[in-house]
Amino acid sequence: MSEPGSFDILVAGGGMIGSALALGLSRQGWHVGLVEGAEHRTLVQAPDPVETVADFEPRVSAISVASQRLLEQLGVWADITAGRHCPYQIMTVWDGDGTGRIDFDAAELQARALGTIIENRSIVRALFSALAESPVQVIDGATVTGCQRVSGGCRVELDDGRTLAAALVVGCDGANSRLRQWVGLPTREWDYDQQAIVCTVRTSRSHRYTAWQRFSLTGPLAFLPLLTESGDEHFCSIVWSQDTEEARRLMALGDSAFAAQLERAIERELGAVEAVSRRFAFPLRQRHAKDYIAPGFALVGDAAHTIHPLAGQGANLGYGDVRALLDELSRARKAGLSPANELVLERYQRRRKGENLTMMAAMEGFKQLFGRDELPVRWLRNTGLRWLNQLGPVKNRIAAEAMGLNT
Repeated sequence: MSEPGSFDILVAGGGMIGSALALGLSRQGWHVGLVEGAEHRTLVQAPDPVETVADFEPRVSAISVASQRLLEQLGVWADITAGRHCPYQIMTVWDGDGTGRIDFDAAELQARALGTIIENRSIVRALFSALAESPVQVIDGATVTGCQRVSGGCRVELDDGRTLAAALVVGCDGANSRLRQWVGLPTREWDYDQQAIVCTVRTSRSHRYTAWQRFSLTGPLAFLPLLTESGDEHFCSIVWSQDTEEARRLMALGDSAFAAQLERAIERELGAVEAVSRRFAFPLRQRHAKDYIAPGFALVGDAAHTIHPLAGQGANLGYGDVRALLDELSRARKAGLSPANELVLERYQRRRKGENLTMMAAMEGFKQLFGRDELPVRWLRNTGLRWLNQLGPVKNRIAAEAMGLNT
């Protein structure tokens, strides 16, 4: 029997990634603790019905088919999709400074959807509702203030004076992970000198279950389709990544002027932008931990890597980490090994570092390609987009990889 405050595995951070990991680990039979700064009642509160753009959460995720499968295995997908969600069948990408355009269609892949747009809070709510019925000890309303490696694992200190111990501590505490710093895992990182503007809009035309993305020299603009409970198809979540000075200019505009800028930027593909919610701007920084593991410790999700949002893959990379760590720890339990076994953690790191770095390099390449105005580069990217759009098998393979159909 474990001592009070002693766990096989302690997960620090109960967002979309950490709560999924904790739930999956408990299903394997590990004694799991989950530390989360917010209070449980606020996490499981169902969102109010949507009437205006202000009623949607600004933070949404484009959940891939692979991530959906993980959430299905955890038994929470049905709960998530019982609320607001929007599967999208088509993704249209084009160069705003040229004629290149490419369309990805789920029908060409014999799939029901390319992915699903979901408010982050809906995913967290479903996961915490399931955690309440699980053996996981949820320590909510508490903040981690320190982490030290000790004999047999790690010791974690909380702001209320409690001390917790675990053979393995998993840091899921976000891009600015304090746990990563305390354990001494350095990162490679750089500032994009861009900000992502996020808000919800209502448009005069239906989004047609399509995710729209237009590239420009100063950054990409994405319109991600949303649905109300009544099935209204005129709402979208936008992510507009712009150079810092341009982002500041856009944030300073009034709603009407900002809506006019949006209409122009998306080339009125969805008609008039009729309403805009409160806007938020986040600085963009690429970050990657040189190592994901240390004795008795592992990083998962944004604590290990952050990526430019131009392809919407941040949450899916995090769920890829969860799948790999769950797989390796399941094998460890069946073999009677400690969850902190060095070879177990090294296998997790090998599986994820390469894939994450490949995706990060691809996103950096896209950003550089569309951020250059030289005539040969413009010709290359527009010709490439048109050429790729005509090569069905190649285009569909790219889409399948992004959806996680090959994982």
